[in-house]
Amino acid sequence: MNITETATASPSRARWRIPSIHLPDQARTAVLFATSTAFGGAGWSGDPALNYLALLFPFVYLHSRRRLDTLCVVFYYAAATWSVIPGAQGFFRTGHNFVVPLAIWTALVALGSAPCLGFYSRRYLPVSAIAALTALALPPLSLVTVAHPLIATGHWFPGTRWFGLGLVVVLIAAYRRFGTAMTLTVLLAASVATHARFHRPVSDPHILAVNTNFGGEPAHDAIDSRLEFEERAIQQIALAHPDTLLVFPESIIPSWNGMHEARWASTFAQLKLQRTGLLIGTTIPITNTEANRNVLLSRGYTERLSYAQRVPVPLGMWHVGDQRSGYPLMLRFPPTIRIWNRRAGILVCYEQFSFWPAIQTLAHNPDMLLAPSNVYWAANTPIPAIQHVAAQDWADLWAIPLYEASNR
Repeated sequence: MNITETATASPSRARWRIPSIHLPDQARTAVLFATSTAFGGAGWSGDPALNYLALLFPFVYLHSRRRLDTLCVVFYYAAATWSVIPGAQGFFRTGHNFVVPLAIWTALVALGSAPCLGFYSRRYLPVSAIAALTALALPPLSLVTVAHPLIATGHWFPGTRWFGLGLVVVLIAAYRRFGTAMTLTVLLAASVATHARFHRPVSDPHILAVNTNFGGEPAHDAIDSRLEFEERAIQQIALAHPDTLLVFPESIIPSWNGMHEARWASTFAQLKLQRTGLLIGTTIPITNTEANRNVLLSRGYTERLSYAQRVPVPLGMWHVGDQRSGYPLMLRFPPTIRIWNRRAGILVCYEQFSFWPAIQTLAHNPDMLLAPSNVYWAANTPIPAIQHVAAQDWADLWAIPLYEASNR
């Protein structure tokens, strides 16, 4: 609904407009703040039925009539990312200390809001919105922000690929000419049309994503026995599925080295005989540094290779500006792998939330999307549900099957 004064429309355009409600500036600003909060919080709540609302935020921003109104973006990102606070508590083990979680959340909100605030121009507001969305979709901002509104395009227009993303941009550009009613009509009509022809791809019965409940790191005095038990469990699951490609979660084996290759040699040999392929989440040290790569190893009845996570979690894994410790950026690594004569796109954990690595992967037109993750630290938060919705949005946008493997 239009909440600002509008110029008198010509008869041909008037029929497309919802009657304006004339509000004082303060009331209009309050409505923008409240609507943005609702769309951000509900759209990124992890409820698929509400994910539609995330895409509508740019159209709320287009109602800004003064710079104060643009602060609606702060409310959108604050509501969309509030789960970072309890998530950071679990990830960094801060206990009841909220300083670090609040600092991370504040930085995330500030980085996500900056383009909309900085590019604001009342005269060229649609251009401002498109410029902000573009800045948030590209490095460096896309590597350190989440909850990009256009991720929900797959929810609105499944199977449309670049066309769906382009349609949203065109509607933003033409919003002032079309008005609210016509824009909503086009959005809804296009969504209904695409859903009517879209059938979510059926999962291949010979590809299995394995979910585990191994939790986090064991106590120091139980490390060896716990890791031995987990490796045995992985081997038993793999050997029980002949003629199958199994995808295990991110870092399901904390570290991989030559000793692991030797210890697993007989298992890999059996897997080859029974035509079982294995994708194992683990980490590999980078020589001559204190850094590691977070990888998905391919073993068994597959080509021996490893996919390196391109964008690890900022701060928690990727130490921004430091390539010699933690888990450095790997943006130049391939975003897909070839396995069993198919092209598999891979998004490891945080990459599922981030616009740039996701769109970079999908641009290679993969046949399937693999989404391994390790979310034990996010128990009792909506983060795992939000992550699933984001991964499903990407898979649906490209009309490819999604295989999620999570450790909780």
